[in-house]
Amino acid sequence: LRGDGTSWMVRVVLNDRAQGLFLVDTGASYCVIAPALARTLALTPTGSFATVHTANGVVRAPVVRLRSLALGDTHAHDVQAIVHDAVGPHLDGIIGLNLLNRYRYAIDPRRRVLELE
Repeated sequence: LRGDGTSWMVRVVLNDRAQGLFLVDTGASYCVIAPALARTLALTPTGSFATVHTANGVVRAPVVRLRSLALGDTHAHDVQAIVHDAVGPHLDGIIGLNLLNRYRYAIDPRRRVLELE
């Protein structure tokens, strides 16, 4: 994990071909991918939309499906994410609860590790 204890970021590999720096956000319902990264991966929308409550109000964002998302040695498959540009500066996305809730998870701030079981 990278961060200062107020927020944590993790490096992920998407679809076995692109890396990104993602914020770990237990308050986010969905994983989020920045539009530029979605274009790099040539992700096509599923036709579904998610309603997202942001600081700027409520928006509808397209849902995409990732073949794989790797966090270290943990590989998740068939992960839904939304494409939205509100991921923050210097970030490529957000790890949300739709991925985290697949696991028993914990953040160890002393060791700077996200544990997924």
